[in-house]
Amino acid sequence: RSADVFRPANQAGTSAHGGVLALAGDDHSAKSSTMAAQTDHLFQAVGMPVLAPATLQDFIDLGLHGFAMSRFTGLWVGIKCVTDCVESTGIVDVSADRIRPLLPQGIDLPPGGLNIRWPEEGFVAMEQRLVQHKLPAALAYARANRLDRVHFDSRGARRGIVTSGKSWLDVMQALEDLGIDPAAGGELGLKVYQGRVPWPLEPVGLVTFA
Repeated sequence: RSADVFRPANQAGTSAHGGVLALAGDDHSAKSSTMAAQTDHLFQAVGMPVLAPATLQDFIDLGLHGFAMSRFTGLWVGIKCVTDCVESTGIVDVSADRIRPLLPQGIDLPPGGLNIRWPEEGFVAMEQRLVQHKLPAALAYARANRLDRVHFDSRGARRGIVTSGKSWLDVMQALEDLGIDPAAGGELGLKVYQGRVPWPLEPVGLVTFA
């Protein structure tokens, strides 16, 4: 039902002074829904970047980055709200200056920019702008702000784990249960890559990790 709204709205775009976050309640274990489902593939199908918070602090930080990314790129931005992450309590830092979004420089902009416009040139032009300019701008934003994170960044690492969202918490808990802290991870030659923007996946950071 929502996809019919997401597709044209995302292609039309957002205002440079606006921005849209689409919050998706993902209940992977069907705790309070009729069946297990996920929204990542739906967002990807309509061309919306996906943010995957793991902690309550992530929801604050990635939420602010999501609005900034949406304004900068003209895209709607999806944020994955998994039951296990949302239904929790904790302490978060809400300092006004905690998040200072960096806008990428030197990216390829189409005539008229990335944001919503009127009159529109037609659906072909909208899709072309989405694929050739908006999504690359989202990658540039993720790269400039280092939204993806490297943990256990040991020198000469021989093993790497790439994970995202709730599964990042599971990986880190498993390592803790095995008695593997950053020091032990260094001895094992282990690194962990947390993809906080699983789609589109920013390639430069991932290649550097690998």
